[in-house]
Amino acid sequence: MTTYTALILIIFFTTGFMLMYFVTPVVIQVVKLRRLFEPVSNRSSHGQNVPSFGGITFFIVLILALNISEQFFVTSRAVFLVPSALFIFFMGLKDDLTGISPWNKITVQLIATTILFLSPDFQITNLHGFLGIYEIVPWICIPLAFLVVIFYINAYNLIDGIDGLASGLGALFFTFFSLVYFTLNDFMMMAVCLAMVGSFVAFLRFNTSKDKRIFLGDTGSLLIGFLIAAIVINILSKDYHEEIQMKYVANLPLLIISALYIPVFDSIRVFIIRIQNGKSPFASDRSHIHHVILEYFKISHQKTSLLLVSLNALILFIMGFITDFCNHKTSIFVLVFITLILAVVLHKLRMKLLKNVV
Repeated sequence: MTTYTALILIIFFTTGFMLMYFVTPVVIQVVKLRRLFEPVSNRSSHGQNVPSFGGITFFIVLILALNISEQFFVTSRAVFLVPSALFIFFMGLKDDLTGISPWNKITVQLIATTILFLSPDFQITNLHGFLGIYEIVPWICIPLAFLVVIFYINAYNLIDGIDGLASGLGALFFTFFSLVYFTLNDFMMMAVCLAMVGSFVAFLRFNTSKDKRIFLGDTGSLLIGFLIAAIVINILSKDYHEEIQMKYVANLPLLIISALYIPVFDSIRVFIIRIQNGKSPFASDRSHIHHVILEYFKISHQKTSLLLVSLNALILFIMGFITDFCNHKTSIFVLVFITLILAVVLHKLRMKLLKNVV
């Protein structure tokens, strides 16, 4: 990396931070004047009206970062990422303003994902040994890629339940992506990720504030979830086996799953709980990991978020070591073992909470 490139990357991080820090108060003021508050419901972990359009500033940061980074590091990815992100943004905006049906939401997500997949930069053709899979035929790869994107958009949306959690995890995720893109010498996407890290750091000041609080809302959580899924697809579409210095390259997708662990684990977990209870997997309840931790230990939103972000970082650190030095089967075993332990602990905590309610 040259000094010029490093300077550009620092500017992207700083600009993302500054935009979020100075634009968000304006959004808060407009939302309060128009009384566009997040409604309080039985699932809410807050008892007062709070603005929920924090995603607007993230959208501004993302679009500027994508288009400006293209001028420094010429690629064609913004051509596909920008219009697909527009679909997701306006869908989330409508959901925050007036609501939107689940089927319409899925339809828009499918349209946005289709636009994204028109680019060869977002088409996976080889997993380089992950789960024993190498080259993938399109009729299998394309539906699976759609499933991954749609799942993660909604997984990140579901984890946005308490102050600081989604934004803290977002800062962790995009820091991880920045390091992966640095290894791949992909400075265009690294610049975008650093701009997002800067904006998340600034957003935490408002998301956890008492007097100037604002939520991501669906506008933000759906957009960021989509961007995270798009980045995962972009990384896995590359010939990373030639560039990433890992002893077992087949472990890279496993490392990515570890990096994005909490939303993935929690979504699968609550879906299973709801199905076992005879409910729709999309039904609303308070069985999420953050609700269990918050209610069992009776700690603040900030401490719960810090605990879960730290847990995700710890799992990433452990799996980073394991995937670099152990073979694929051992790495999978370790991640499954961690998952089972965590699932059992959460189940016991949840059962104790339910007994106390009864």
